Amino acid sequence: MTIVQLVHKDEGLLKAFKRYQKRYLSVGKKPSVEKLLPEDLYSTMRLEGENITKKEVRALFR
Repeated sequence: MTIVQLVHKDEGLLKAFKRYQKRYLSVGKKPSVEKLLPEDLYSTMRLEGENITKKEVRALFR
């Protein structure tokens, strides 16, 4: 990775944390694990090259 790619990656992480902080930490509510797990699983499987849809992932958690 080049320096520019690392900076952009860090900016993305910082932006995501700021959204998380604004949405959950500042108001004192906790994120719903039931909603986060399917999204995390979907993202992870897509990164690994699996051919899966969001609908299939949601069905795994029912």
